Parts: sequence; C-alpha cells; structure tokens
Amino acid sequence: MNRRPRWKVVYDDLRQQITSGELQPGDKVPPELELAERYTFSRPTVREAIRRLEQEGLITAGVSGIGRTVRTRDLITWHLTKFELGAYSDDPINMVDQWEADAHSDGWGTRQVVAGVEDLPATAAVARYLQCRPGTVLLRRRRLRYVAKPGVLEQLAMIADTWTPLDIANMEIDGVAVLRCKENVVVPGGIYRALGFRQVHFADEITVRMPEPDEAELLEQQPGTPVGQHARVGIDATGRRVRVLLSVFSGDALRLHYDLHVPENRPATNGTTSLERKS
Repeated sequence: MNRRPRWKVVYDDLRQQITSGELQPGDKVPPELELAERYTFSRPTVREAIRRLEQEGLITAGVSGIGRTVRTRDLITWHLTKFELGAYSDDPINMVDQWEADAHSDGWGTRQVVAGVEDLPATAAVARYLQCRPGTVLLRRRRLRYVAKPGVLEQLAMIADTWTPLDIANMEIDGVAVLRCKENVVVPGGIYRALGFRQVHFADEITVRMPEPDEAELLEQQPGTPVGQHARVGIDATGRRVRVLLSVFSGDALRLHYDLHVPENRPATNGTTSLERKS
C-alpha cells in the first residue's frame, strides 16, 4: 500500500521529470487543472506539490498568462581565490573592476549599479567585523551586480554592501570623496589603495541564512530559498579594519570556487605522529 501523501506523488513525479531532463529549463509546467485531471487528485493537492517545487527552486512562481516554467540552473561561478588578489586588473577606462573581470572570465556580461550611499548605524554583525560599537555611524555603499549571457536573461547576481568608517569615507582623490560617489567608480589598484590603505590581510567569512525582506525582493527569491553571504574584512598594515564588504546572493544561483595551494606536510622527525607523541 502506498503510504505517500497524495501531494508527494505529484511532487516526486514532477521532480523526477525535472532532474532527469525530461522537463528542460524553460519548459512549461502543466497547469494545476491539467495535473489534477492527470493524477485524479484535487487541485489543492496538486497546488501543494507545486508549492514544494517552487520552494526548492526547481520551477518559477506562476505568472498570469505565462504559467510556471522549469527554472534555468546556469550557476554563476565566483573564483574567490582570485577575487581582489591581483589575478585581475582594474580597468578604469572600461569601468571594469575585479568582480566584473572575474565574471567576464566565466563568459558573463555584467552591469553594476550604485543603488545607495548612506551614513547608517552599524548592525551588530557589521560592528563585529569592523570591531566597533553597534550603532556606530558608518558609510554603507550598496552596489547591485547584474549578469547576463546569450540565452540567459539579465539577473541580479549579488548585492554588494561596503561598510567603511566615516573618516575613510570622507577622504578625497583629486578633490572627490570617491566612496561617496553615487555612480560606479573604478580606480587602478582599487579605491582603498588610492586612498593610502594597503590591505595586507583579508578575513573572510561565509554564512548561509534566510534573506532580509529587501534582499528577497531585490534578488527575486523563491519562497523558502536561503541566501549566501560572503563577508570580506580588509585589514591594513597597521592592523586597522578599513572596510567590510558583504556580498549577498541567492543560495541557488552562485557557486563559490577556491583553488588553494597545499604546502608539503612535514612528518615528525622521529617518525611518530603528534598524537602518538602526546599519548
């Protein structure tokens, strides 16, 4: 006797069709009424199966006149070992920074928009990254990073918020406080180096969480889909934390890639392991 809930019968069948490739990205999902007739279940039962597939990010939400389709799964690769480490060159003439150069190397076209430059109180998380008191007023510079390629519609890949102490935010290059500019700015070597801050150490932290309401709206999140957050704290030669960059992206849209050199493991000189020596 099949003890599966009825909605799961529909869900399992449709999910198998999607994962096997029988239903391809962009294919239309049959309407609820057609599925109800096919499986001889009620529409509320079918609707629950559809809702679960939407939550899993396998199909789009229903749009009037278009219906639901199988979602495209063309992941964006972010090469984090190269990001801001000199593997790419800033191109101020073409207004291409490190992130865009990385996306271009993976075949994506890019567009970057400065969506807001504001003095805001530090959240508890931002204060922890910059080692200041929560509520300390900092500059937050928000950039929206879009990608597209032939056959793939433009999508918002990332919300990039840079938080900076005000004394650094107010510093000028050729009479302009560039961190306060409300348009995209690309400076050879990066803005912070041009301001006199050579970041000699990055402290990275990756977390997975549910989106804030504004993040979910901007990223057009499917219900129940988490976001990933990559936090990079830039530390200069004096040990000062000069900024934190919080990059937030849909958890089902981005792939984080690392290439790390593994140094030679040196065995204990007497041929024993550290655990054997301690025992």
